[in-house]
Amino acid sequence: MVNPDHSERLAALLDRQELFDLARRERFARDQRLFDVMRDCFHDDAYVRTTWYEGHGGEAYVEATKKWMERTGNSKHWVFPAYARVDGHRATVESPAKIFNRTMVEGVEVDFHAYCRFFSRAVRDDGRWRLMSFEVLMERDELRPVHAGEALPVDTAQLAGLRPSYRFLTWIQSTRGVTVSQDLLGDDRPAELDAFHQGETAWLADMG
Repeated sequence: MVNPDHSERLAALLDRQELFDLARRERFARDQRLFDVMRDCFHDDAYVRTTWYEGHGGEAYVEATKKWMERTGNSKHWVFPAYARVDGHRATVESPAKIFNRTMVEGVEVDFHAYCRFFSRAVRDDGRWRLMSFEVLMERDELRPVHAGEALPVDTAQLAGLRPSYRFLTWIQSTRGVTVSQDLLGDDRPAELDAFHQGETAWLADMG
């Protein structure tokens, strides 16, 4: 007979592992263009906000991602799920992550790296966890030429006015015709980040 305490601990462990697997699987599927797998990770009513996209609906986000990747190539993601909270059929999961991309800007080949955390709500749907939201919490980023010694085609005066948590990402996206909101969540605005997490805690407890 299984000890009741052990049963609860095993159930909690299984939830955490399933949530961590979900967070890893969604980004892996995106990077490898496994769009059916990616779509299956999202709830139909999921809310997604990234530097280039904001909207509701898992299907809509996946379709937009297909078009985005055709246009911009394929950035990659390393994801390290670390913190999950579960309350009944609701959960949140936060994952330290790295976004990296090699691209050409004004004839110069560059490597771009963004350090961030991916944050998602999740709901248990027909016995399976699915993502109900996906947001990026920015930390810092960096840009360097692939070939040492080449000058970066960057306007330093323009960079000075951008958010320090994602200034190079903003600039890279601007070269693709995308205007990145300067009101995304980031470690450089801790009060806004604290308010966000308080709201997520309320949602988790079904009070928000």
